[in-house]
Amino acid sequence: MSSQIPEDALHKILAQIQQQVLTSTRELNMVRAQCNTVESQRKRTHLTLEQIEEERDGDRLWNGVGKMFMLQDKSHIVTQLSSKERLLAEEVGNLSKKQKFLEKQASDAQGHMRDIFRGVQAQQAAQAS
Repeated sequence: MSSQIPEDALHKILAQIQQQVLTSTRELNMVRAQCNTVESQRKRTHLTLEQIEEERDGDRLWNGVGKMFMLQDKSHIVTQLSSKERLLAEEVGNLSKKQKFLEKQASDAQGHMRDIFRGVQAQQAAQAS
């Protein structure tokens, strides 16, 4: 670094980058928790669908709706569960993309902080010599 960066400006930049790292890390933890929750729901839906598909065709099954149960055709329940499973799989994919983005964002911010510290150390070493 050939020019001297004012100390106040350096502190402001470091504070902004540190805030970005904290925000990205916090969001990343929330996305990971959401991803785990959605994946768990998808697995439960898949297992339920497998169990229902083992039943005979034409059977009517009880389906929970809020606080009550409704007697519905097996095909209707299978259709509902299949679409729910597909939607949950898409949501897991979207959350995974968001997770990768946030991981990259946090990594980039940490890299910027390292670069600034190295630059400051190099500047101090040059001044000392």
